[in-house]
Amino acid sequence: MANFRPDVVVNCAAWTDVDAAEGSPEACVAVNADAVRVLAASCNELNATLVQVSTDYVYGVRENHVTPYSENDVAGPVNVYGASKLAGEEAASQARKHLTIRTSGLYAANDHGPVRGRNFADTMLCLAADKRLVKIVNDQHCTPSFIPHVADGILNLLHNKSNGLFHVVNNGSTTWYEFAHELFQTAGIDMTTQGITTDEYPTAAPRPRFSLLNTNKFVASTGYSLPHWRTGIAEYIESMKPYLLRMERVA
Repeated sequence: MANFRPDVVVNCAAWTDVDAAEGSPEACVAVNADAVRVLAASCNELNATLVQVSTDYVYGVRENHVTPYSENDVAGPVNVYGASKLAGEEAASQARKHLTIRTSGLYAANDHGPVRGRNFADTMLCLAADKRLVKIVNDQHCTPSFIPHVADGILNLLHNKSNGLFHVVNNGSTTWYEFAHELFQTAGIDMTTQGITTDEYPTAAPRPRFSLLNTNKFVASTGYSLPHWRTGIAEYIESMKPYLLRMERVA
């Protein structure tokens, strides 16, 4: 950083394996919080702005919460990953100029096709290669967000010289089941989807049942809202067309 002397540092590095974090909390915190503290100190030395990408998983402990969380709502994570990202937000705030972006369920296309486990959309396309039925959790409410849209939101905030904490997600709300159903329909994939409960799909780390984010502060600062989550799926599938054509030929 001393050599490049950046004006802005966008920290896209993170431990994102939510379940593995339960068994390796110290390693998770080292990446998601301790490293951010080092970046914040370096940014202060260079008078640079630190952009820290955080997560809706800083919420979840309030089980009966049913309205989108605003930046003023008290956080309460339910797993090690969420706690480490919340600590990362606190570390980022040590930078005199900082921008913390809470977002949700990030996914994007890749030139080499989907990779199982890289993101939810990729995993669904990988499963479609050899399955005709998938069971997907239908009681976790969130807004999976298309990375290019979130990146545009971050650039707009930087252009407006915004500072502090912002929620930046695609418009609308959904569940993982509804998201997958829309993904398969948009891709023209003949797949049967079955909604199940979180209790029917146990994981090492508990997940928030409700983690919708209110973006009013972002809209007030930038003058626009990100596209609807269905638009994100459409753009993702359009970018994945070469892979989908190959999949059809194999089938």
